[in-house]
Parts: sequence; C-alpha cells; structure tokens
Amino acid sequence: MADQTDDERGGWHRAQGVECNNSVWELIDKTERTADDGEEMLRRAFAAAYHWQRATGRGPANEARAVWMLSKVHLLIGQPERALHYGDRCLAECNQHGLVGFDLAYAHECRARALRVLGREQEALQEWAGAKAVHIADPEDQAVLDADLAVGP
Repeated sequence: MADQTDDERGGWHRAQGVECNNSVWELIDKTERTADDGEEMLRRAFAAAYHWQRATGRGPANEARAVWMLSKVHLLIGQPERALHYGDRCLAECNQHGLVGFDLAYAHECRARALRVLGREQEALQEWAGAKAVHIADPEDQAVLDADLAVGP
C-alpha cells in the first residue's frame, strides 16, 4: 500500500470497513454463539471501526455507527460496562455533529440496552423513550427501528 495514493488507500479502507461490518452481522445473526464466536465478533467490530476511521468519504455517521456496533457487540458478549462506554460515545458523536434520525435513535437504543443490563432501569427507560421519540423520515428505516424497539430494553 506504500505506493498507493491517499484516495486509493481510503477506498481500500472503505471496502474493508464494509466487509468487516457485514461479517460482524453474520455472527450477530447466529442463533447460538460460542465464546470463540464472541471473540471473533469483537475483533471484526474493532476492525470495521479501524477501517471506517480511515475510509475515503467517511463522516460522523460512520463513526457513530462504528461505535454503535462496538456497543452492541460488547453487550452481546456480556460486557455491559463497555457497551455503555461505546453507547455514550455514539450519543456524543450524534450530539457533536448534529446527527438525527436513524443514528440518534440507535444511540439511545444501545445506551438503553446497556443501562438495563447494568440494572439502571430508570435511565434505561428514559433512553428507550428517547429512541422511540426520534423521527425518522425514511419509512424503511423507521420500520427497522420499530422492529428493533418492539421489545423493551
């Protein structure tokens, strides 16, 4: 990669970010995961975040979605404190850059789930209400969110 231009490297990182992100979903969607699957899922989520940070055309939404994924994976592998850490980062990214709609709703969603597992029920319910209150213009994105929020935190 030393002889590539910044655009070529950035494009390569973008392709790797997409690949890593999609591969995380393969493990999330498994009905039964082993401890090794959990470790692999975490590695892939960090790899996706690494590549998105270096991708051509990246923006604040890419960072918000990368840390949302890290929050989700940490929660799935039984690390709610780390899940909340990344959920906090996701919400901060949304607030700092004016991200609304889909990204903001999911920032509240991941924080709510982590807070619930940590036994902080009132805060979890507030975040859950925050997720539900976000308006999403795209009907398909709204349907995805509604399905994810069909069951409480």
